[in-house]
Amino acid sequence: MQAQTSRYERRGIFVSYRRVDSSPWTGRLVADLRKYFGDAAPVYFDIDSSRPAQDFVAQLEKALAASRVVIAVLGPQWLGIADGSGRRRLDDPADLVRVELETALKEAIALVPVLTGGATMPPARELPPTLRTLARLQAVRLADEDWAYDFGRLLETLENHGVIPAREAGATTSTEPVLTTVKRYQRTLPASRRRAFDALTGAVELLRYSVVATSPEASSVTFHARRGAAVTAEVVDAEPGHSTVVLKMPSLKTGAVAGGSLALALPTNGASLLIGPALWAWQRRFASGFFDNVQSVLEGRGVGEDSSLLPGIHAWRNRKREI
Repeated sequence: MQAQTSRYERRGIFVSYRRVDSSPWTGRLVADLRKYFGDAAPVYFDIDSSRPAQDFVAQLEKALAASRVVIAVLGPQWLGIADGSGRRRLDDPADLVRVELETALKEAIALVPVLTGGATMPPARELPPTLRTLARLQAVRLADEDWAYDFGRLLETLENHGVIPAREAGATTSTEPVLTTVKRYQRTLPASRRRAFDALTGAVELLRYSVVATSPEASSVTFHARRGAAVTAEVVDAEPGHSTVVLKMPSLKTGAVAGGSLALALPTNGASLLIGPALWAWQRRFASGFFDNVQSVLEGRGVGEDSSLLPGIHAWRNRKREI
């Protein structure tokens, strides 16, 4: 019996799809994935990854065993495609697409649904019992008109699952401890992505934050909010008629703060133990206030208090302007 591949040794991306449903989008997706990840993450794709001389199922099992992520490409016909006898393919336990996804779920391989051609996520009640978990997963949309932006969101999802490009995989591993992380906050607004992005950039401008970079294509803006490192805010699609504003803020890791606070506890009479809670409380306050301001601009009311400032400073600054 062959030894199983460790999850941490898996580097590949397995692409599951139906040719009659999503072949054009899948071909483009695979080409872009291979260009981006290079040799760091092999992309398994049945058109050219399965050799005719080999048993298809054995090749399939081998590819899945080497994959860290399975991308399920769902087109508009994916759910209802039938075989020659009129039976829905998904209802056949031997259907290869069903086997691919069942294997991913059984082996705890990360499964990422990708919606193409205007497809929506299938309801759980219309899936075989073994695949109903699929309906609860977070999907990524890939639309022709927003391909670059949507592909960027997919890359972020893949990197969250540990799939990294060649330039990062081949980099020299640093022995220095990593003390920082990125905290994410988000709020969903009743607006299209374009309107939400206009409100986002409007709030940044009205709050007089220093802009580092703006990308209308990615609906993102990076800025300095008076305190700390640069912050990135982006708008992503949510349910129809809504968009989600995501705020990414550099932050110290919990372990790093705890270790430093304990080390300084005696010299500071315990005051250092308040550093972590104070930092995270400020970040939550800033995020909540910033979202309030974006929503206020969206509704045509301008901006209110600058939540990046300490309590009381906003009012003092306004009085100074009036003088």
